[in-house]
Amino acid sequence: MQDAGAAHVAVLLAQFLASAAAKQAAREAAWKSLIQYQARLTHALGQCAKALLGAAYEDVALLAPAEAAAARALHGCRALAKICLVHYASVPGSVWGLAYALHARAEEIGSAASPVKAEADQRKVTTVEQEFLRLLMLQASAPDMMAPEQIEVADRVLEQIDGLTLRAPGVADNPFCFDAQGNSPPRRAPGTQAEPGTAARYFGPGMGFDALERIHKQISIARIEDIKVFGNDISPRAQLSAVQHLLSFWRAKSPYAPQARVPATGSLQLVYRYAQVWKNLSDAQHGARELALADETDSAPLVSESWNLLESGDSEFGAELAQPGSGATKCGDIVGMTLDGAKECWVGVIRRVQCEPGGSLHADIAVLSRKPQALSLREVLKKGEDSVVSEAASRQFAFSSVRAVILADGTDGAQPANLLLPPETWKEGRIYETAETPARYLRGLKAIRLGDDYVRATFEWMSAPA
Repeated sequence: MQDAGAAHVAVLLAQFLASAAAKQAAREAAWKSLIQYQARLTHALGQCAKALLGAAYEDVALLAPAEAAAARALHGCRALAKICLVHYASVPGSVWGLAYALHARAEEIGSAASPVKAEADQRKVTTVEQEFLRLLMLQASAPDMMAPEQIEVADRVLEQIDGLTLRAPGVADNPFCFDAQGNSPPRRAPGTQAEPGTAARYFGPGMGFDALERIHKQISIARIEDIKVFGNDISPRAQLSAVQHLLSFWRAKSPYAPQARVPATGSLQLVYRYAQVWKNLSDAQHGARELALADETDSAPLVSESWNLLESGDSEFGAELAQPGSGATKCGDIVGMTLDGAKECWVGVIRRVQCEPGGSLHADIAVLSRKPQALSLREVLKKGEDSVVSEAASRQFAFSSVRAVILADGTDGAQPANLLLPPETWKEGRIYETAETPARYLRGLKAIRLGDDYVRATFEWMSAPA
């Protein structure tokens, strides 16, 4: 049943990941089908594995089937966990309790590290411990700070690498830990001292981190369109950004420390997707649409939602969407933010998302700029660079118009000059000319974040190129 259902699970999951906001009802239906099927399957696999592991104490002939059953059950737990995580829902405590119990029993009978063939493809060999650690590492990778397609990439990364490390009881020299006798998810370890009075076990990426670094090196030097190491069905940018995220969050020290916040009230109006954010900012700045060649997003209605403000920090907000949303909210996306109906429109990024048991959605939103500028830029061609449009025609008719958002112009010293651009228009070292009078020029320096529909990069102002 597990082997036969795997293909159907993959198809439904792909539909869930690919569905647009306009198809939210179909997207939710796909997720409910996935969770109901996988929850029942995982329960059945877990009961089977428990029975075989118990019987293997008395009958050594059942040892190999017990090991394979435990590995299969843990693989089922990881599939169920992934289905929860791509919806930003918490993994049920019963999943963690089952996983901890299965691994503990396999350790008791000395089978946790035994090679087993637990998949339809008999060429693949795994162990109960490696399947257990892949499940733990998926949760430890801060999936609430990843886009759903990035979570899928993280799962595929874990499927490809070995060498994950589980330390013996009492040894606390790895970045993550779990309570082997509880039902709580694994977490980042508080320090290098084992927690007294608990059954805490420590784990980490081990040699798997070296394998991840090799993967990153391989894809970081490739052309972005050629990145297909984790399949053709996931965008190259999602693959690269997911690997970069894992490299950051698998380290001993977390790269993210939440800001101190205080309770707050009010509302946040969010506009999603980069093209819509640019349009909203431009409308606010100019009062009417500027005269330019039409863009396919110009006529698209703004996708906006009203969120209830819960917490406020220096440059982060916590908010709740109590009513069913459009399905547009996902980690890493750029948003336009309006606080309590004010005229000022800020630009932020969805930092993390959590779907609560009652169905409401919580999000942490980081403010990238309180004074963003929506500009039309023109790519300046270098001498000898091919183009079907002349420099003069490009300048007059905006054939090479690039819709950019300046987040910081570098004048206040608070942060380096940086901007947002559509990914297809970004190129390191490219020179752009503003449509202002008089025109100004800037050069793109380094990409600091790759989004699904944007690139955030540093830049420098410069004099007019020769």
